[in-house]
Amino acid sequence: MALGLIAKIRGERETVGIDVGHYSIKYVKVLHNSRGGKIVVDADLERVPDGAIVNGEIVAADEKSAEGEERGEKKDGALLVGDSLTKLLLRHPIDDSCDVVVSVNCGAGAGGILVDHMTAKVPKNGNEAAIILQTAQSRPPFDDQDNVIDYEVFAREGDEVKVNVVAAKSALLDSWAKFFIRRGVKLAAMDVDTFGLMNAYTSTVESADLESTVAIFNIGEKKMSVAFVQDGKFHSMRSMVGGSLDMVISKTCMNLNIDAAKCHEIFDKGDLAIVDGFSEAEVEAALKLAYEDLMAQVEIGIRYFSSAEDSKPLNKILLGGGGAAIPGLKEFIAERSGIETDTVNPFRLAECDAKAFGKNGISVALSNIYAPALGLAMRKF
Repeated sequence: MALGLIAKIRGERETVGIDVGHYSIKYVKVLHNSRGGKIVVDADLERVPDGAIVNGEIVAADEKSAEGEERGEKKDGALLVGDSLTKLLLRHPIDDSCDVVVSVNCGAGAGGILVDHMTAKVPKNGNEAAIILQTAQSRPPFDDQDNVIDYEVFAREGDEVKVNVVAAKSALLDSWAKFFIRRGVKLAAMDVDTFGLMNAYTSTVESADLESTVAIFNIGEKKMSVAFVQDGKFHSMRSMVGGSLDMVISKTCMNLNIDAAKCHEIFDKGDLAIVDGFSEAEVEAALKLAYEDLMAQVEIGIRYFSSAEDSKPLNKILLGGGGAAIPGLKEFIAERSGIETDTVNPFRLAECDAKAFGKNGISVALSNIYAPALGLAMRKF
């Protein structure tokens, strides 16, 4: 429901976060009240048809997905994803006064999203914005002429300006922007899914834990990325070349000779006794074999962070995305890494309207799936 005139006069705003993944579109609406509070007032998701999005990009009508090639069919990803978005928005119309933030998949698509932090020297009365962009564009891989570059200043020391720099391929941003505009969605901003997840964490974490050094792994259906938070701020991020929910499912199916639907059932129910012909101990062993490959990517991410000159020892690992609630995964990572591990689960600390999730609230699994969209919606313009 749209905000009334009195609410708008009081300074209340609504922001919708839309996170489009390979498996589903997630929608979260947050009310920013006049007292600075943030209240989740609505949330929903809609399944994305298989093969409609590949490597973070919408499959064009003249391209074939892997599934389409097997059946000799062509898939128009824009129509398929558009149908899913339409179904979602028919259930949850967006008022024109509502700000909308959508995500772009990190590390996927046409070259993916590049993120780094750097220092630029800005003399007194110098054009800070121009100098920062020139400094970024002089460094590979930010020197690619097809990149769109944005930045955020996080510290100033004398004539040195410390910034986080984000770059994305123009074609990737353009295709997603056009996709939403053609469907009548007016965008306030485009963000990175991993930044959405990180913002969900920093916006809901207890103040005593905000200064902890944390690695937030976003385990999606087809990909995994990690963002590091240090001293309460974004430090760096990395897209992993392996590690995903799909990879865990594939290995588990192969080891137990089951299909993906049965594997999802194990994950959804957390019940290891539902596989015919295998004991719970044997199913657990098969899962741990699948976790080995994912753990290798976690270790790569940790080594990447530890190699930074200004990095501090990690206090905690947090898991988000569809893979966060896989039974036994957080315990497996904690044991192997020696670092406290949990799921992001931001809705346990976010204020939610009773109508958003009903009297039973939201499950831990859905909390982690919705987390990036929540982080997007936590932004106020």
